[in-house]
Amino acid sequence: MKSKWYLALVPLVFGMGCTDGFGELKSNERLTVSLVGGERGTKISRVDIALADPARLTVKVEAYRADGSLNTDFTGYVRLSIKPGTVRDIVGPNVVGRNVRLVNGVAGDVTLGVVGSYGDTRIWAEDMGYFPVDPNVNPPPQCSDGKDNDGDGDIDFPADAGCAFANDDSEDGGTLATGVSPILYFKYPRIRDVRGISQGGSATSFPHEQVQIDTGYRPEDNSFEFSLVVTRIAQDGFYVTDLDPKDFGRGFHSLFAFNFSAPARLGVCDRLTALAGTASDFFGFTELGFPTWGVEPWDEEAYKQGLPGSRPCMVPEPFVFGAKTAADPNVKLQQIAALVRAWTGDVPAPDEKDAPNTHAHSLSVASHFGSGFPKAPTYAPKDDASNCDLNGDGSVDFSTNPEKACADACAKDVQCSEWSTYAARGDFRLVLHDNDPRVSTGTPRDTQMQANASTVSAFHAAALRGKPIKSFTGTLRYFSGGSQFTIEARCPDDIVVDLDKPALGSDKACRARTTSENPGN
Repeated sequence: MKSKWYLALVPLVFGMGCTDGFGELKSNERLTVSLVGGERGTKISRVDIALADPARLTVKVEAYRADGSLNTDFTGYVRLSIKPGTVRDIVGPNVVGRNVRLVNGVAGDVTLGVVGSYGDTRIWAEDMGYFPVDPNVNPPPQCSDGKDNDGDGDIDFPADAGCAFANDDSEDGGTLATGVSPILYFKYPRIRDVRGISQGGSATSFPHEQVQIDTGYRPEDNSFEFSLVVTRIAQDGFYVTDLDPKDFGRGFHSLFAFNFSAPARLGVCDRLTALAGTASDFFGFTELGFPTWGVEPWDEEAYKQGLPGSRPCMVPEPFVFGAKTAADPNVKLQQIAALVRAWTGDVPAPDEKDAPNTHAHSLSVASHFGSGFPKAPTYAPKDDASNCDLNGDGSVDFSTNPEKACADACAKDVQCSEWSTYAARGDFRLVLHDNDPRVSTGTPRDTQMQANASTVSAFHAAALRGKPIKSFTGTLRYFSGGSQFTIEARCPDDIVVDLDKPALGSDKACRARTTSENPGN
């Protein structure tokens, strides 16, 4: 429900005089900001985060003297901002960019369009002494006219601290009067928001921003509205998945927290009570850098004994790829950082209304997979020849022939796993085959997926070239260059070669836990 409310004032109070090493404090004037339209929310009932369409907040800004009276002598611009979040646009009378002009100490009916605000948010107003004008006016603005207009020894933007921008028509830094609101209550972002679901998952909605993620934990009654569970401990961080049933099926529910090393005293099956860090896109792979977290450790023994308050492991079963979904980049994009699986068996086909609920699939290691060099002029890969590092320098030149021609031939061959990539990084290709006899003519039955088993020293993919395997499970990694999606096995449990052996359930597989405060594994 919309209502009129007012933001309390936080005056910026200045001391008297000045001291060596600091500039003179200019005034003890203050600004106030009141919200006259829009949703404030409450601590219990928070406003939805606006990501695609801005939230609209209408404000009134006023300037006051130190004695509390309205400063009717103040006519100038103040800059508006919101933290956290971004002011996308401001509309209203006397608005220039993110600046609004107060006339006789007042600016009213100014509407901010804000995106990305979350948690406890505040609106800021600051008198920077900014008087924006057309940069092409004659005479030029003071901050780009080549003169020391205020006699402080500095000339123009950016040398003069009193110049906000080059089109500032005053070298005076303003009163520095500032007003900051009390709290506006927005919801905290979920993993799907950080992953950028509003943008199709192509990039995070909070680039290079420190974000606090809603983990579902409610400290007021020590309960969980939903759960974020740890699904993998890696050498450089950990993976988590949001298990909220309302959102789990939509994808974009998993995230990698980059910690530079394995996190101390954290394990698969643990549930997070807090998670924060800097969101960024590393070659298209959204991750949370410099993470901090709170944890509810999983107590396996308590659960086995059925003790009150104990819970199961909760790591979800992996998303199972078939030949069709493995060929769909949008489906793979939804599952980035999640547990996924390719296997020999039945896989769901929920998008095929006229087909059975499952399709039979088989899985094998690519058959064209060997250290030999494909022969010119076609460079067609063979069972023992898929090495496109033709000059032996340790890398493939994807822009210059003949290595480009070799790499292109391998990419077009669904059974090709390029050898030098495997030798350098452990990446190889799996082939998913759709065995359903009703697959329509012209529909590819075979699809490649890249895999990496470097965490499993006993597994040698090249020794299994062309051979069927039962399943390959892991977290899905994305890289914007080359083969974009890679299933990374977490541990030996994730790779099942024996066709008669079932894959281990997620509540039992790869349950690693770090014990050292400075783990090296």
